[in-house]
Amino acid sequence: MDAALSLDRHGLLGRFDAPVEADYQRWLELHLYPLALAMAYSSLVAWLVTVPAAFLFARDDLNIVLVVVVCWGVNAGGILVGTAWARRNHGRSVVALGTLGIGITAVDSIAILGPAMDADPMVYLAGGLFYGLLAPMTQVPLRQCAFLGVLICGLTATFSLTHPDQHWDVQFTAVFVTCMAGTLGIGLAMAWTAERGNRSIYAAEKTIEHQRTLIRRYAPSTVVSRIEQGDTTVDSPQRRKVTVFFSDVVGFTEMADRVDPEALAAIVNDYLGSLADLIERHGGTLNEFAGDGVMAIFGAPDHLEPADQVRAALAAAQELQRSLPAWSQGWYQHGIVEDAQARIGINTGTLSVGTFGSAVRATYTGIGLQTNIAARVQAQAEPGGILLSNTSWHLVKDTIACEPRGEVMVKGVHFPIELYEPRIPTST
Repeated sequence: MDAALSLDRHGLLGRFDAPVEADYQRWLELHLYPLALAMAYSSLVAWLVTVPAAFLFARDDLNIVLVVVVCWGVNAGGILVGTAWARRNHGRSVVALGTLGIGITAVDSIAILGPAMDADPMVYLAGGLFYGLLAPMTQVPLRQCAFLGVLICGLTATFSLTHPDQHWDVQFTAVFVTCMAGTLGIGLAMAWTAERGNRSIYAAEKTIEHQRTLIRRYAPSTVVSRIEQGDTTVDSPQRRKVTVFFSDVVGFTEMADRVDPEALAAIVNDYLGSLADLIERHGGTLNEFAGDGVMAIFGAPDHLEPADQVRAALAAAQELQRSLPAWSQGWYQHGIVEDAQARIGINTGTLSVGTFGSAVRATYTGIGLQTNIAARVQAQAEPGGILLSNTSWHLVKDTIACEPRGEVMVKGVHFPIELYEPRIPTST
């Protein structure tokens, strides 16, 4: 849900503003769908059993044809059609279908089956009470429940009072008043309470969902997911063999100097957001932003074999190089007039991976010499190029063709680093 949409609630029922209300109605249908299916199947069994029960226990002059048509044709058929619709449409309109089904069931039971079986009028009242409370018990919204209650009470009163043997007495009055109180009093109170409760649950879920979305902006999604599942291993540094991915946009500082701060913010957010999605799609964990530079690791917190780490990092690098010119065309409106290019460096080695920082502010990342090497390898790449260190190259040399690019001495590393450039097309 868009963060700008308000979860404020208005009126007796606590209704939301229009866009959120529509989303709530869809949420409610999905929420009620399993319960609706369970009750539909149980009702189907009940209606199918009614006909043979009528043959066995009812008197001889029973209008069995009418019972068969109503129980097996109307009710059982309606349940089958309704559940098929709900399944095909993933629960859509389940509230409307449920309300319609309860209404048809009530009409059939009170107006048709009762007279067909010449049942005692008190049975009508019991039926009215049962079906009137059935709606709120299944959490049908208040408005639909009120409609059902009025319908059922009206039918119950009409067909009970028009029964030829019925006369109005104290017992009948007491039962009828009880039915009315239960259906239009207790039943509606239950429906109102259930709907208020459902709306509160929905608002709480959407608030948590929004909070999780915000948290994922400050921490890698894989780390957040593990924390949500109760996995605390991401909080403690671990010695892991991982592949480090560094990228940097060539000449970004000079490009940034030519645009105003608002445009620069839009460009950076667009680029880093697209790059974050790209890295996560390839199984990487985005760790750090430094201006336009990005660090990601493959192989933590989710385990990945070293060779697979390098292949995933290379796939991400290839897609970035292929996509960056198209992304940068969207920046033309902000004053960037040339296609952007990136340098990418990839290195595999053992790091201390985990959460580093204080109790107030911490980040999930990897620290160690291999991180420094990956950054230096990236700095040696040509614009639009990808370079591997020798440790990464050894893991994929039998499956990915690479060309040697010599040895270099880099700051902070006391031994030479062999560089390799994969023969992977980076543009279409």
